[in-house]
Amino acid sequence: MHCRKAKLKLPMKSILEEYKCSKARLLTMLEESDDPVAKTVQPSLKTARKWKVTEAVDEAKECLKMKEVIGQTQTDRRGLGSTTTKWWSKQRARKKGT
Repeated sequence: MHCRKAKLKLPMKSILEEYKCSKARLLTMLEESDDPVAKTVQPSLKTARKWKVTEAVDEAKECLKMKEVIGQTQTDRRGLGSTTTKWWSKQRARKKGT
């Protein structure tokens, strides 16, 4: 099922990465739910000893906020303004407004 050398393989890099993504997605879904019961209950998601889903999601959110504070920087030869940036705070505000 998960093998790098087989002819028929699943299109994922690692099962651990998929596990972590699904746990983070579930936590974010529960935190940003429109249902007031789901927001207030905040169930604990069981993970391993070395990796905590709440810490990983909080770290990712802080990283997005820091990128927004820094602003758009030039990363290649195309120059500033050649690409559009979707800011994290504006995405959340738009979701809450609808």
